[in-house]
Amino acid sequence: MSFGLALSGGGIRGAAHVGVLLALEEAGMVPDSVAGASAGGIVAGLYAAGYSAHELKEIVLDLCHSGYRMLDPDYVGLARAIPQLLTRREVTVSGFLKGNRLEDYLCGLTGGKLMRDLTMRTVIPCVDLNTGNTIACTSQLRGVKQMERVRWNSGLRICEALRATSAVPAVFRPKQIGDLCLVDGGVTDVLPVNLLIAAGEPNVLAVDVGKAYRMPEEINLWEVASHSLGVMQDHLRDYVAHGEKLQLNPPLPDNTNLLGFRKMEECMELGYAETKKWMPEIRKLFSPSYPGSRRVFRTRD
Repeated sequence: MSFGLALSGGGIRGAAHVGVLLALEEAGMVPDSVAGASAGGIVAGLYAAGYSAHELKEIVLDLCHSGYRMLDPDYVGLARAIPQLLTRREVTVSGFLKGNRLEDYLCGLTGGKLMRDLTMRTVIPCVDLNTGNTIACTSQLRGVKQMERVRWNSGLRICEALRATSAVPAVFRPKQIGDLCLVDGGVTDVLPVNLLIAAGEPNVLAVDVGKAYRMPEEINLWEVASHSLGVMQDHLRDYVAHGEKLQLNPPLPDNTNLLGFRKMEECMELGYAETKKWMPEIRKLFSPSYPGSRRVFRTRD
């Protein structure tokens, strides 16, 4: 049986998804398709681009120590905002972080390839602020189910889709591509099970790491923005029928903040442990029906 993996957003907590993949690969339970929003979108996109779980683990361990290098505050925009506020002019800053360093990093990992170049069925949602539509970045358009307020797109570069889906409003600038103004896919699809099913994968294992966490004692701009988004997403979960066969909810630290890179390794280990605990049920629901169903990793160009 083929099966797909749907990964939620959750900031640094998204490192738990790598632990899930490590446990699945170790057990020979390798997904045939992936979908992910925000942090889950980055993991899903890199996995679909050919990175094995062990290679993703090395990326996580590196980011634990060097992730702060991805932060590129918009100092000019923030400096302009103060006189704009004082003189009651329109404030033109659109995010605390520009997101250019993150995008450059992701482009380096994916080689500038397009979503349509991926051989694995992949769905990475982001949201267009101009229309309110979900832009479902996908590896293939053939056979996808048309949905209200969802526009399927296979023409973006992988790194553009990953940058867009992780653009937490107010924390990162939106990603501008033509007439699209794209932000975090978790605004509408924090756990994109329904999109993966609509793309043709009926058997879905979902992993949700985006449950609301405790606000830090020292409140800051990005925590207010990300926590507010998380509260909204928690309420949306009550009204969305996902249709997954099984959902994992790794017990992650509740004090993991949006940019707390040093917590990534712990989150990864907890994701691994939770998946190992549920492996008998995962095997029962998603065991391959023939030996040749395992995915083979190939050297990336």
